[in-house]
Amino acid sequence: MANLDDIPVDKLDSEHYRQMLVRDGERRFREWHGEFLRYQREFLKDQHNRIRDLENQRKSIYADHKRRSQESRQEYLRYYYKYLAEMRRY
Repeated sequence: MANLDDIPVDKLDSEHYRQMLVRDGERRFREWHGEFLRYQREFLKDQHNRIRDLENQRKSIYADHKRRSQESRQEYLRYYYKYLAEMRRY
């Protein structure tokens, strides 16, 4: 097919003009779709990173809670056994 870009629009017949519009529409769609896919990849990557960060934070909070609970339990038992030892003396 001949290159229609060099022909003035007013000299084109309707079929060639339609073909030019179709090609232009396809080109614009490819540009838009490429941008959309890029944005979608970035969004999904960001979403994955946020989920990973939240999961790491959740694990960190859980580990800290578990450690502090164990420390509190040990402290409680220490005082409890100290109390029992004091009571046995009487």
